[in-house]
Parts: sequence; structure tokens; C-alpha cells
Amino acid sequence: MSIRHLLVVLTGIMITFGCSALCFSTWGMFQPVVAESLGVPTTAFAMYVTVMYLTMTVASPFAGKLLQSMDIRILLSVSVALVGCAFLLMSFSNTIVLFYVAAVMLGLGEITILWLAIPTLINRWFVERAGFFIGLCMAFTGIGGAIWNAVFTALITNGFDFHTLYLIWGVIALVTGLPFTLFCVRNSPEDCGLAPYGASMQTSADGATAAKPSGLSAKFVMKTPMFYAICVFAGLINIAILIAMQFPTYTKSLTDVAFDVVVVGGVMSTVMMVGQAIFKVVLGAAADKNAKGALIFAFTAGVVGILLCWLCTFSDMLMYVGAFIFGGCYATAVVLVPVVCRQSFGTREYSVIYSRVSTVFNLIAAFAAMIWAWIGSSFGFTVAFIVALVMLVVILLLGFYIFGQAAKYKKDWTTE
Repeated sequence: MSIRHLLVVLTGIMITFGCSALCFSTWGMFQPVVAESLGVPTTAFAMYVTVMYLTMTVASPFAGKLLQSMDIRILLSVSVALVGCAFLLMSFSNTIVLFYVAAVMLGLGEITILWLAIPTLINRWFVERAGFFIGLCMAFTGIGGAIWNAVFTALITNGFDFHTLYLIWGVIALVTGLPFTLFCVRNSPEDCGLAPYGASMQTSADGATAAKPSGLSAKFVMKTPMFYAICVFAGLINIAILIAMQFPTYTKSLTDVAFDVVVVGGVMSTVMMVGQAIFKVVLGAAADKNAKGALIFAFTAGVVGILLCWLCTFSDMLMYVGAFIFGGCYATAVVLVPVVCRQSFGTREYSVIYSRVSTVFNLIAAFAAMIWAWIGSSFGFTVAFIVALVMLVVILLLGFYIFGQAAKYKKDWTTE
């Protein structure tokens, strides 16, 4: 483990703490403020999130190919600049249309920053403990979200308008990102005369070098049932975990309870964010040792968390415990899915393959929240929780199928 390896991890932490947390964890705070200021419905503002996710869906396969072929410093630095400039654009926007333009910029930047670059970089630099370091980096979306939401609250109560706040957000994104993407990362450890942490070595006429990345080719993978199974697996995970975003709405629907439903709903969301930040690290470390065991752990956390939130309305404390435990399931999206992809397909063309999986992932994310809102409002939250439990069972079965198929294809792994 060299200082270069640690700088790669630090870069992952800083870009998720800054760019990604500002983007994904604070937009809900801005929604009522911006909508009121611009005189538009909150749904019109929320649409910019859908535009962002759809942009990521379209851009994902192209970003994956770029990660495979070009200098990652340039790609990451351009992505950070896009996110920072998007916030700066919103800082002087007086029409919702400019927010949609900014959403496209955010989507183009975040597909590389959050979804693709961190798993790709960590997998290039770490053969051992890759899951742990992916989880550590991803945890800072939750940690950053908690901090930036507190900053937002402090500034807005002191009279700052949303234009000034977005200006501050843009500066933070650039300052926490560009110094690290420009100076702290390289495409691979070989560029620095190093080997991936924990890599086996091969001997040649030129001396000992790190073994070449091994795995399946993207062309071959796209033809296997396992690839489509992992796309459905990732997509269902993203639907299932987003039921947590309905916790405040769910508590408001409760009657004959002894607690303040608004306060409990807000606390449940906060507790879940803390839980998912912690469990991202735990799940990543567990996946390094046993990915199937990590999947079973996440499935159990999801089931127990949902049952406590659903059946324990007689106690707000038990509902908080349920929300915290559900964070262990929420962490699967950005930690377990890339680990499963790596263990199934190898690292030979990882960024290309994972970008295709991410395309499905982000397409579903654009509509998942609306799916839960529709189920909850149309059929009630009893039906919503039952649907979520069924989804978790399907996810577990798909995971077992993927692990079984991956073992069969392991013999076909090559380095070229």
C-alpha cells in the first residue's frame, strides 16, 4: 500500500463528499424554496432530477468506453467541472428551463463521478479489499449529505436565497473535486511504476510485473443470460431500496399513533441515511470475503427493516431501528452491485460492462420514486411493503443464480 493507493481512495472520498452528495442528497431541500421563488409547481422542479437520471442512462455506455480508453484524470476533471458549472448556472437561473439544462450537465458529470469512475479506479488499484474501499468512498455521499443539508438549513435561516446557495454549492464542488482529480489519480498503478494492492506478480524478461487484468470480454458477456440477470438484479435493487424515500409520506398516513408523524418521518429518513453510510463500509468489507454472504446480509437487513417500520407503529423507537437496519439494504446499490459485477465478469473490460449495467440501473432510478408514490397513494402502504418484500426475495434468488453462473464462466476468463 503506497501513498498513491491512498490518494486514489482520498480522491474517491472527496468527489463523493462534494460533487455527488451536493447533487443527490440536497435537491429535496431546494425543491420547495426554488419552486416558490420561481412560481412553479414542485413537480416541475422535481422533473429536473428525472432529466438528470435519463441523461445518465443515455451517457452511461459512452462514459464506460471513455473510461476504458482515455486518461481518467481528464475525464474526471471535466466531470467535476460540469457539476460545478451546473450549480453555477442554477445560481443565476430565473426560469425552470435553465434547471433542465443544468440537469443534463449534472447527469453527464455524475455518471462518471459516482457510478463508474470509483468502481473502475478502485478495481484497477486494488485486487484485495476493493469492496471495502468502494464502500468507504460511497459512504461519503451519506456523510456529505448530512453535512450539506445542515449547512443549507443554517444558511437559509440566515436569509440566503437559493441563488447564493447554488453559487456556494458550485464553489464547493469545484474546490473539493478538481485538486484531487488533477493531481492525485492516475489511470493505473502501472503508470506510477506500482502494482495493484494485493496483485499477484508475473515474471518476464523485463522483470516482475503485475499480472494483467483477467476476465470476460464485453462482447462475450453481452450474449450471456447472466448479463441480463445482473441488469434485472441491479434494477430491482434500485426500485426496492427507494421505498425508503417514502418513509415521511408513510408516517403521515398513520392514524391513532402516539407520536408526531411528521417528526418521526423526518427522523426515520435521517437515521436511514446514517445507517446506509455505515453499512456501505461494512457491506464492502464483507463482500471482499464472501459476496454471497454479503447479499444474504443485505436481504436480511431489508426484510427486518421493512417489517419493523411496517408492523411496529406502536413504538417510534422501533421504527427508527427499522429505518437504520434498512440502511444495510440501501447500501447494496452502489457497493454490492459493482462487487458482484467484478466477481462475475473480472476486470478485463470491467468499465465497459459495468457501464451497460448502470444504463439499466439509472433508467429505472428515473421512475422508481414515482412507482412507490403511485403504489402508496393508490393501494396503501401495506401493499407497498408487501411488494418490497417480494422484490427482495426475487433479488436474492437472482443473486444466487448469478453466483452459480459466474462460477461456470470462471474457466473462460482471459487477459486479452
